[in-house]
Amino acid sequence: MTVHDAAPQVARAPAGSTAPRHDDPPPDGAWLAIYNPTAGRSRRSRAWLRVERELRRTGLRFDVATTTAAGHAADIAATALRDGARRILVAGGDGTVHEVVNGLMRDHALRTTSDLPTLVPLPLGTGNDWARSLRLPHDPVALARCVARGTAMFHDVGRIQFPERPGTVRWFINVAGAGFDAHVIERLPAQTPSALAYLASALLELGRYQSPRFRMTYDGDLAVAGRFLLAFVANAEYCGHRMHVAPVAVLDDGRLDVVTVAEVGLLRALPKLLKLYRGSILSDPLVGHRTAATVRIDAEPGVAVEADGQLVGRTPAVFSLQRRALRVIVGD
Repeated sequence: MTVHDAAPQVARAPAGSTAPRHDDPPPDGAWLAIYNPTAGRSRRSRAWLRVERELRRTGLRFDVATTTAAGHAADIAATALRDGARRILVAGGDGTVHEVVNGLMRDHALRTTSDLPTLVPLPLGTGNDWARSLRLPHDPVALARCVARGTAMFHDVGRIQFPERPGTVRWFINVAGAGFDAHVIERLPAQTPSALAYLASALLELGRYQSPRFRMTYDGDLAVAGRFLLAFVANAEYCGHRMHVAPVAVLDDGRLDVVTVAEVGLLRALPKLLKLYRGSILSDPLVGHRTAATVRIDAEPGVAVEADGQLVGRTPAVFSLQRRALRVIVGD
């Protein structure tokens, strides 16, 4: 057992390792579009109408189920899956995607590889971070053609368990985090209007946030202890409205990319924010990066935990992966 009181060295993946890998196409059949009319408000509603029109022009067959309340998307997805649906479009933001993934993963242990659902996030929300990792276009015509083309790959799904809440499991498809990022989300309104609003809130909170002491355990080995601003546990590349937090993450490798940022004040944090958006954060000496199949985060005092931009609990938390649990459609 090894313990370090500093951020671990950056481990780099080979260049180009994040490009989506193509697998067998999903099975034929109609799609179900789960539509959240509140994602992004009226502007996104108009965007959905344009995407819906273009999807139908390609000849894609699909029904539409509209959500009516928080948590409804998860119930729709779980029920549809039990009724035989295997092709799901998510017409909403990252929060709607998070709900749908949790609905699809309720009975995951009962499925075989040949019976996996196929999931496509239609980027209609504010952040659309996971869609960005999948290289899906925003233009309605290009997006519809991409879905109709059906280039697919397998995708891992993250799992979070809370030792102090036995039996509680939350799933995530994109990026989870503990510490400052979850702290900012706690203080944001339910509908964040733009990436600029998120960034403004982050800068405001950064000036008064007290970094806790973290204990990071990777695959059962306590490896890092110290004060950290935050820890990202990434399955994909982007979060927080286009922040490129895990530029070498691979979507189907069975490994979580853990990115930690050491305790840092406001003035020293500003250049790191720029690096986050540019995708060069792993080159910073105060940033640590490593991969693991299982990660446990303890913090003193305890900190909030978010997954796909949704608050899901508090530390201690254990993160792991269900390997190749879904199929997804990817862009070029």
